[in-house]
Amino acid sequence: MNDPAVVVSTALALGAAYALVGVAVSTVALATRTLHLAIGPILVVGVLVRLLLGVTEVVGVPDVVAILAGLVVGALLSALLEPLVLGRLRDGLPWLVGLVVAAAMLETAAARWLATRAFRPRPLVGGDGTVEIAGTVIAAPLLVALLVGLPTAVVLAALVRHTRWGRRLRVVGASPAAAERSGAAPAVIRSGALALCGAVAVLAGLLIAPVTFVGVGQAAPLTVRGVAAAALLGPGGPRWAVPGGLALGAVEAVSQSVWPRAGGEVGVAMLVVALLVWRGSERSQAWGRAW
Repeated sequence: MNDPAVVVSTALALGAAYALVGVAVSTVALATRTLHLAIGPILVVGVLVRLLLGVTEVVGVPDVVAILAGLVVGALLSALLEPLVLGRLRDGLPWLVGLVVAAAMLETAAARWLATRAFRPRPLVGGDGTVEIAGTVIAAPLLVALLVGLPTAVVLAALVRHTRWGRRLRVVGASPAAAERSGAAPAVIRSGALALCGAVAVLAGLLIAPVTFVGVGQAAPLTVRGVAAAALLGPGGPRWAVPGGLALGAVEAVSQSVWPRAGGEVGVAMLVVALLVWRGSERSQAWGRAW
């Protein structure tokens, strides 16, 4: 078993990143009443764009430019789901199917044009060194993931809950017709929410990439974690995605320390299945009401 300090710091770093993706998923769900099932591939594409642009042998642009490019690509890909999927299909199950198809197309394109391997790019900020806190040595990327990811998730959840923009998201999600009568443009608001959350997901990917591998093969598991973080503690909206993501990170880190080869995946799967068995019907009935 790993050093307890390593397990705790890894749990917090993973949890912060999963919380960030979970807040993104639940924010989109608030405006669309559907799950952003393409969030994982968008995250991976953004991270790979940042990585390839930063490789000297490929393009070699400065890190800041490569990071911004990855965030912009994630925002654009996510925003395009409004005119290409949500705007062309009826809501409900057709939207979910359309997003699954879009996710598969993104994964195929990423594998074809970007990369098929998993990578660990340089940390978002700082280096690969360590930081000593109260006598405990912590890897710098873990600390960055926690100190950037968790506050960003909390701030986004607060914006959704307490601002006029968040209220508009809820109105659009509840009744697009009512939103139109009040002067709002549902398609524009949905596109904005998708764009913001695409960029947020890529940010989470950039934070988590130095901690664990990120590649085309991880797109689906990352989607599962984002959706699980959003719904783990009940369909209470983005604010509940923060503790939900932290819980997922804790389970994954502890399971991985016990069984390094596959413990993380097994631990997350067991947690999600246990909650579905325990209160699955109650959660599915409340999903549409509480966002």
